[in-house]
Amino acid sequence: MKFTYRCGQQPLPGYTIKRGIGWGGFGEVYFAVSEGGKEVALKWVRSNLDVELRGVQQCLNLKHANLVHLYDLRHDAVGSPWLVMEYVSGESLSAIIHRHPNGIPVELAAEWFQGIAGAVHHLHEHGIVHRDLKPGNIFLEAGVIKVGDYGLCRLMGGSQHAGLTQNVGTVHYMAPEISTGNYNRHVDIYAAGVVLFEMLTGRLPFDGESAGEIMMKHLTSSPNLSRLPPQFMPVLERALAKNPAHRFQSMAEFSKKVGALTQADKGSAAPPSEPREEIPMVHLLEPGEMTTRDRSRRFRELSGMLVGSAMMAALFSAAWTLFFRGADWQLLVKAFFVATAASWAVLLPTALWSTLKLDDSWSRRLIMMCCGFGVGLFGLWLEGYDLPMPWTSGHVNALDAWTPPGNAAPGGSFFTSIYSEQSSMPLLASYLGYFGLMFLVLRWWKSTEVTRWKRFSLKPLIATGFWAYVLIFLLPGVEQRHTAFISLVMASAAVQLVSPWRERPPSPIKKRRLHAQRVGRLAV
Repeated sequence: MKFTYRCGQQPLPGYTIKRGIGWGGFGEVYFAVSEGGKEVALKWVRSNLDVELRGVQQCLNLKHANLVHLYDLRHDAVGSPWLVMEYVSGESLSAIIHRHPNGIPVELAAEWFQGIAGAVHHLHEHGIVHRDLKPGNIFLEAGVIKVGDYGLCRLMGGSQHAGLTQNVGTVHYMAPEISTGNYNRHVDIYAAGVVLFEMLTGRLPFDGESAGEIMMKHLTSSPNLSRLPPQFMPVLERALAKNPAHRFQSMAEFSKKVGALTQADKGSAAPPSEPREEIPMVHLLEPGEMTTRDRSRRFRELSGMLVGSAMMAALFSAAWTLFFRGADWQLLVKAFFVATAASWAVLLPTALWSTLKLDDSWSRRLIMMCCGFGVGLFGLWLEGYDLPMPWTSGHVNALDAWTPPGNAAPGGSFFTSIYSEQSSMPLLASYLGYFGLMFLVLRWWKSTEVTRWKRFSLKPLIATGFWAYVLIFLLPGVEQRHTAFISLVMASAAVQLVSPWRERPPSPIKKRRLHAQRVGRLAV
């Protein structure tokens, strides 16, 4: 194939082409030098723009020693996208396998695998699937494994509903479920198993005369594991299982199993017959594991959020009392403490989501509902009622219905315009029902996500205010309703303001639209 651009040309401003170094279904790759002398690889994306650019946008800010760095996504004068990448001059794993038709030494294969696993594990930790893991995309440069071409990635959880019209990847490394359009971390675990099989044997587990024949073998045939070193047979049997549920559930688990086999053999393994570069071993953590430094950082971050939310609650409560409650400072105390308790009930469980891998909405909702029960009990205690605790003796007035005071507020207020005051339900049931439902119906954790669209948005406040008013019939009187309503709205605002936030990169479609607008203005 002939490259479109030649040495010396500058299709992308600021970069001079030196030579073409590769091509594929998505475009051409060139070795280039920037105006400052930095050597880079430029990938000219010519087709499948939506697939390629959707993945690139999610990967631009990833940093890992075993990943080929993606520096930027630029557009040339006619609006064609170019990906500016780290230039890796080292040898590819496919070239090394080609020189060892019977497989590379076990210890060396295991070290290669640790670097591969480190890169893929980092992608998975950021919710990204590589989807095209193969020896041709894996390199060794200055003793460091580099995994590239992950611009083909897509976010986890994607399926045939994501609008992808064609499969992307290399059929020899495709997991069986890709034929149905399902992509998650298990497809990379399967591909990593194929790569490890190829390193150990010098052959692929499945081959054939056509892509369809190879894919059918992936779907129906069992690989011949007799070619493998005996200790690796159960490991690769599990990694290459047809059912994703029967494979390793993370690259960390897969890597640790391979590392354990290597350590067991190290005492008896023969030294390699030829000199080789040292490859650093990579020690991975399971998705839920954290180092001591990670725990310390998480604790400091959470502590700062809790203190910040209390300060926000104090500020909001003071403003509310001053401007809307006639500076009646006795009302400030209840509003402040309930708003702080509600904020903490949202912020504290955020540490659980990644640790317990609770990705489904209903598991989170049930945990939040229990937190809401706690806020309800706290609010009832602030009102001066006795709670039904094991150590409580005598009559518990929280189990009684509410009795309106003699100086009750006149009807027609905002908090009684739809629902009149109610004194038929026990106070304990009123508070537990109200705060429990408030924390059940709303997805409070969305306001704490780092990748939310904005640091502060009015939508969560409007949703909180809507449900706080709809469910307000559960609370007895005007004062209780007023305090609960305003406290929850203040908590919704405080949680957003103190939670960390990172701005999302603009979508490729938006970038192309802005570029077209700029070109149009220049043409005029």
